[in-house]
Amino acid sequence: PVGEVEGGLKLSACDGECCRLDIFHDGALGSICDDSVTQVTAGIACRQLGFASEGATVQVGGSGYGGSGTTPGTGAIWLDELRCAGTEETIFDCPHNPWGNHNCIHAEDLGLCCPGGGDGGTGGGSGGGGGGGGAPGPVGEVEG
Repeated sequence: PVGEVEGGLKLSACDGECCRLDIFHDGALGSICDDSVTQVTAGIACRQLGFASEGATVQVGGSGYGGSGTTPGTGAIWLDELRCAGTEETIFDCPHNPWGNHNCIHAEDLGLCCPGGGDGGTGGGSGGGGGGGGAPGPVGEVEG
């Protein structure tokens, strides 16, 4: 899912192809902490958003509270210890701590770089068609 549906993803605060990856849960968007996240997660998330998974990368910080380089979000941090194996259909399916249970700060918000994504991305993979120039489409309201 994408957008404001349970488990839906949204790209926010984009800088080129790289954005903060937010997820919708319990009626609100929130961020995902970068703890335990590997590059496998990037392919799953980009594919879920309708972009190519080949060449997708995540932006994660260093140890402890190291910043990911992504523009920090505000509000809820919904997911922590996201441990995708690569076989999951969506980020929602990856093992993780219980919703809202985290030891993170917003400087650790997960960043995602999808080929063709971010500012002006069109999506179009398994998510269907897409809008150009940042127009809303299956990418789920990309915010710049």
